[in-house]
Amino acid sequence: MQFYTFLAEILVCLALLRVFMEIFNDDEVDLTPGKLAATFIAFVSVLGFLIMHITLVGANRTTIEFQAKDKKTGLTWRYDLGWKKNYEQVFGTEKKLWLIPVYSKDDRRRMPALQGFEYPTRPNWDPQH
Repeated sequence: MQFYTFLAEILVCLALLRVFMEIFNDDEVDLTPGKLAATFIAFVSVLGFLIMHITLVGANRTTIEFQAKDKKTGLTWRYDLGWKKNYEQVFGTEKKLWLIPVYSKDDRRRMPALQGFEYPTRPNWDPQH
């Protein structure tokens, strides 16, 4: 599901990019001022969501977990296994299957998090740091 969120965000950014570039290239833009403002706001918003989701998957967090984290104490996130393993947990280890929402049989066997009962944590995780 995460991949389709990324794909939708990328497609919207690409669809709006042409108009966005015309705004700054002094080309004649065939939009009313209201549509021009809406296009600009939509492009910037979706681009921001795309960057946010890439960051969240890389840190192995949900939006709620990101908002709830304690920024004052600087505690490390126990489920952050490093960006490569975090992406594998979301998309699987078989890159050829990233375009469809399925995991390989090997991934389902090797990754207990896919069963929803057990989640790997950092081996050196200390709740005080």
